[in-house]
Amino acid sequence: MLAKSIRAAILRLSSEGHSIRAITSLLSVARKSVRRVIRSASDEPPKLHRRSAVEHHSDTIMQILLDVDGNVSKTRRTLSDRGIKIAYATLTAFCRRNNLVNINSNPVRSVNGAERWLWDLPRDTREFDRLRTRLGADISSLLSYLKHGRARQRKKAATILARTRGIPNLITAKALHSSVKTTRRYYKFYKERGVHALFAWNTTRTYPSAEQDPINTNRILELLHNKPTFFGINRTNWTQPALLAAYSRSFNETIGRRTLTRLLQQVGYKWRKARRVLTSPDPCYHEKVELLLATLHSLASDEVFFFLDEWGPVQVKKRGGRAYRRGNLVTEIPRHQTPRGTVSLVGALSATTNRMTWHFVDTKNSSAMLDLIEILFNQYPGTRRLYVTWDAVAFHNSASLLDTLDQFNEVSLRSSCGPVLELVPLPTSAQFLNVVEGVLSGMTRAVVDNSDYPSTDEMKRAISRHFVERNEHFQNNPRRAGKKIWELDFFRDVDTIRAGDYREW
Repeated sequence: MLAKSIRAAILRLSSEGHSIRAITSLLSVARKSVRRVIRSASDEPPKLHRRSAVEHHSDTIMQILLDVDGNVSKTRRTLSDRGIKIAYATLTAFCRRNNLVNINSNPVRSVNGAERWLWDLPRDTREFDRLRTRLGADISSLLSYLKHGRARQRKKAATILARTRGIPNLITAKALHSSVKTTRRYYKFYKERGVHALFAWNTTRTYPSAEQDPINTNRILELLHNKPTFFGINRTNWTQPALLAAYSRSFNETIGRRTLTRLLQQVGYKWRKARRVLTSPDPCYHEKVELLLATLHSLASDEVFFFLDEWGPVQVKKRGGRAYRRGNLVTEIPRHQTPRGTVSLVGALSATTNRMTWHFVDTKNSSAMLDLIEILFNQYPGTRRLYVTWDAVAFHNSASLLDTLDQFNEVSLRSSCGPVLELVPLPTSAQFLNVVEGVLSGMTRAVVDNSDYPSTDEMKRAISRHFVERNEHFQNNPRRAGKKIWELDFFRDVDTIRAGDYREW
């Protein structure tokens, strides 16, 4: 076919009066071509509508593509076996031009295609006939299990049918939402033993119990009762790999990790974290607890008992805490803030009325405790004895504080006016025996956490209101302070409160 530039040259020379012979000689073009261009009077090459050789076999190609699941290479080989020679590039262009290759609908290449193929299989007679030639008599049993079997039986049948269809194991496993190992095991078992053995086989593994395997269990317990360093393992605690290594080294035998896990579970061993507990190192712990419980359980009607403790100092600033929040919304608290002041208080909780007495102080010292004791002394002038207990802070046992309490008692005895103060000290590190600790913690959660008070006065007013409302509640609903501490009997429950381990209460 002549190019556009040559056609334009022929027309220009012809218009200038040159003969066909001269144009042929100048441009080296055949006379017939020159006459054809002059006759058409156009420099545009003619469009040839030539039918491709592959289109003569379009029906055959489409039928073969369906049989080989859209595989162009297999289609070309099949055409070659039938004596039809088509280039691979020509065949792929034909398939793309006619949208004959769709990977997403191909069950051999796409998980979606495999899922659709399995879904349509019970109703697709053409696929059923194709599989019948490959599976023979097994096709009826497999199709019956696929339609009416239980979940595991349907998976087994679908696995065999899909693999027989030529769907790879990875795509089969994804389409059935199963593991690659499971589908491979099903197909291998079917190939080795047949369809009836496959569905008669219970794939749920049954392991022997610890009683059926006592030797391994006793060996593992023997290892656990020793430190890893005894077996040359530089660890302070056992792990499963360390146990397996020590087992293999000690008994010249190897067990699997799954067997080790099963045996540990059967004998009740779990991976647990050590728990730190508050215990009392006080050498006089038992004597002090006995005195506390005896005093509480023998209170007379004209005697009162108070649990005393300090709270603070707490800075007045934006504070965080636990609260109901929407979705994943998290309240952000600046790490560095300028505090608006600090608040401290000393409080006393009545053991019998569960009512709170408090006093805001600037510093926590002996003077602050004396101020609170004086308030209690004035609140209960008609009582005979006033018991006070507090934790073993250093300034609670200061000489000045004890001397002041002795002076209080001398004046009370001399004038026969006011109660006698008696100190019931708590053991060291035994805050769990001080009931007022829980009240102060509850106050903190209620009015201090999640707060942003503008001044110390606002925080003090909120704390005071909380205690006032609490006192009103227990005035209308009388109840003693604490619960377990009233039920404890030192001589009967001495093992329960040994060493002050409050978690065993």
